[in-house]
Amino acid sequence: MKRSVLLAVGVVVVLIVGWLALGPGGDEVVVVDLIDEFDNAIDKRPNPETFEVIDATIAGQTRRAIYAKGPSRLVYRVVVPENGELRTAIGMLEEGWTVPGDGVLFRILIASGGVQETLYNLVYSPYENPGDRGWHEVALDLSEYEGETVELFFNTNSSGPSTPPVDHRDGDMPVWGEPRLVTRR
Repeated sequence: MKRSVLLAVGVVVVLIVGWLALGPGGDEVVVVDLIDEFDNAIDKRPNPETFEVIDATIAGQTRRAIYAKGPSRLVYRVVVPENGELRTAIGMLEEGWTVPGDGVLFRILIASGGVQETLYNLVYSPYENPGDRGWHEVALDLSEYEGETVELFFNTNSSGPSTPPVDHRDGDMPVWGEPRLVTRR
């Protein structure tokens, strides 16, 4: 074989070995897959029937997801690993993109030692903002809670904050894509 072919084969082998060593995702080791743990969630409000685990395709990308069929709260109790991070993606099922509405407020909170803190707060509105028509990646550093047992809250509200509060649900089809607790490498 020619030297250039051997070199090319060598590069491909190194890339494959590197990919296998790091795994798909590269910089993470999944410690808790929250979809696999869905049945063990400690709270599902307003009721368990509000939620459904689905394969959600948004902007051509399919992910396992938790679909919340209305305003909701889903709570997990987990131990935060070393270099822990919560990763997920938020989105809205495509059927809701063109329905006039004011979007969904996605919130992630953490509770530790009786103290609750908001980690993430975003109004996602693909009808009003076409830039929201896709998955929105979320990565939250939990390293300050390393080794602690905490509660993670995944909330969806039918509208963003307003005075007076409104409950406009048209087009609201929120999903949490591949929520997981990881250790960063």
